[in-house]
Amino acid sequence: MSKQPTDAEYAERVAGAGGRRRTVRRTQGLLALAASVAVVAGGLVGLNRLPSDDAPGPSSDAASNASAPSASVVVGPLDVSGSGVGTQPFGTDAADVLAAVTARFGEPDLTVGPRRYFRLPDSDAWYEAADDPLSPSWQYPITSVTCWDTLCLIFGGDAADTLQLRGWELAQHRRWSGLEERNDLHSRDVRLTRTGIGLGDSWKRLHAAYPRTLIGGAEGASVAVRNTPWTGVFDGVAGWRLSGQWDFSHPTQAPAGAVVTRLSGGEAPQPGCC
Repeated sequence: MSKQPTDAEYAERVAGAGGRRRTVRRTQGLLALAASVAVVAGGLVGLNRLPSDDAPGPSSDAASNASAPSASVVVGPLDVSGSGVGTQPFGTDAADVLAAVTARFGEPDLTVGPRRYFRLPDSDAWYEAADDPLSPSWQYPITSVTCWDTLCLIFGGDAADTLQLRGWELAQHRRWSGLEERNDLHSRDVRLTRTGIGLGDSWKRLHAAYPRTLIGGAEGASVAVRNTPWTGVFDGVAGWRLSGQWDFSHPTQAPAGAVVTRLSGGEAPQPGCC
């Protein structure tokens, strides 16, 4: 027969068993708490990954702390050509073009117009000044220009709310700001389609990309680029231009170190003075 434990031994066993039970329960409690924390943490991570449209309403603390998705940013140069700007051809509604370029470059730093031009007697053109046949003129009665530093877009049409993209200018000297003309503009990342030519590129590179181009003289001994691959916007000097001064004794030779200072495409009001 087994020996019966004394009262003291029995009490010690009971106390030991109770301690083990408390240890087990405490361990189980800690495990349950850890699992709960993991679930909550997982839930928070999941909320941070939700797009803003799918996140819980404002009553949820987790939703209020969730970061909103970042806006998409367009990278790379904006391509321009003889047919349009980026993927938008000439004739595209002004609002669509402005939205696309603003998304890339931010808000423009200059907007001129919409402005009504005037029809002069015995003329089919519309003129900037009602009494000046040498003022800028073209085929549209309403004109608007929007610029992002070196890039300017020209819009024209029959009414202010139906303007369409007509032309573009990329130039280090902007002609649309009146008495505040600037020649220290920040150069935007705008380049000619396929060739990648932009402001500041050398005459050598420009000529290699467009072998038919030629050097010519322009107003004020400016250096003009002739035989461009498409019709440019005449600003009183030339549609495309280089830095430096034209040398009449070497009329087809570019100045040493000449770089591109102006490119353009499409149409715009053209001064009749030159």
